[in-house]
Amino acid sequence: MPMSFTAFQIYNHYLTTYDNKRTSRSHIHDRDELRHIYSDIQLKNRFAPLYLTDPSPQAIAYAVQLKESAETLKQTITTFGSSDQQMLFSSKKAYSNTPELVEVEYTANKSSAPEHFHLEVKEFASPQINTSSFLTSNQMVLMPPDDYSFDIITNKLHYELQFSISDGETHEQLQNKLARLINTSDIGLHATILNNKGRTALEITSDAYGIPVQSKNHFEITDNNTSQAKGIVHYLGLNKSIHNATNATYYLDDKERSSYANTFPAYGNYRLTLNPQSKARDAEVGLYPDMESLTYNIESFVNCYNQFIHGVTNDENAKVANNHHLLDEMKKLLGRHKEKVEKYGIEIQEDNTLKYRRDDSLTKMPDLDDLQNFGNQVLRKLHSIALDPMEYVSRAICAYSNPATSYVNPYMTSIYSGMLFNSYC
Repeated sequence: MPMSFTAFQIYNHYLTTYDNKRTSRSHIHDRDELRHIYSDIQLKNRFAPLYLTDPSPQAIAYAVQLKESAETLKQTITTFGSSDQQMLFSSKKAYSNTPELVEVEYTANKSSAPEHFHLEVKEFASPQINTSSFLTSNQMVLMPPDDYSFDIITNKLHYELQFSISDGETHEQLQNKLARLINTSDIGLHATILNNKGRTALEITSDAYGIPVQSKNHFEITDNNTSQAKGIVHYLGLNKSIHNATNATYYLDDKERSSYANTFPAYGNYRLTLNPQSKARDAEVGLYPDMESLTYNIESFVNCYNQFIHGVTNDENAKVANNHHLLDEMKKLLGRHKEKVEKYGIEIQEDNTLKYRRDDSLTKMPDLDDLQNFGNQVLRKLHSIALDPMEYVSRAICAYSNPATSYVNPYMTSIYSGMLFNSYC
């Protein structure tokens, strides 16, 4: 089906707004999930009337924002266990008694893992760093004006960087030119300028950490066989100081391990992230008691849910939306579960937000069936919102579908949900 003007505007808004959005592991959809979404789109289209939509930038922005907010809350809720109703809110929370040294995540799987262990860090993972000679920043370059180039060899690929030296150019100007050239080349390196009392140097750092598998260095700089004038590598001293990359070396309960990066798994269920800036070198890592983990899950759920409600109702583009429809749906959903969730300390407010009152007197894990049922009802509603966010934007009905036929209406939902579901396109 040809893309309509409205769909094109939404698609363009989505790419320009979310093109640089970092994708998490939970945003990766498997085949079964995509098939399920496609079936939901078909079912919704089968009975959807034909609408006259508002293609204004405000309406487009609100629909995309609403979908993004629903997807974000969905992913947050599933981190409290899984999308499985039997596991929701049952995930355990890990801790580190030295958070400035190590951050920890816990994801339960089939492998057995200790509830507590000791971490000692011997060395952090680091990248390769080449630091050039420090030269007087405002002194003119002594190389003759010409077209120069040098080669950067990384991962067995050769990149030739070409540039010109102009008459009267200073060392700092040349170093800044080379830094911009490297940073915009997207070759797995980044460059900065170091300044020390009027003397500057070019520092080139690899994006990759850890000791390379197949070579000594992550990158090499040379102008021995370059196509333009030579000599700039020696003049600037681009190979003068080379700090080789290192692996992270650490001990888990006195057993030495190593990693190419400062983020690595531990005992299958833990994921540790070291902070190289920390002066600490050891930490105790483990799991909170079940009640502490449940409290954390409920508090996080309530906070994220309230952020969703505040975000979609106070959005600057909400004036084009049918907010009453969304709020009425959420009010009905919350009302059906009000009494059941109060025993977990969750109170439903008049403005459709939630409030959590922690009960420290509880020492035994309660039955989670009602809480899990509530969470899954919220997940289903969020799925519906993400499937067709235009349902909550003011729009006029042009024609109703024929209930006697099974014809799938291709004109409305698919151009939004089908295009926007895998939002990370």
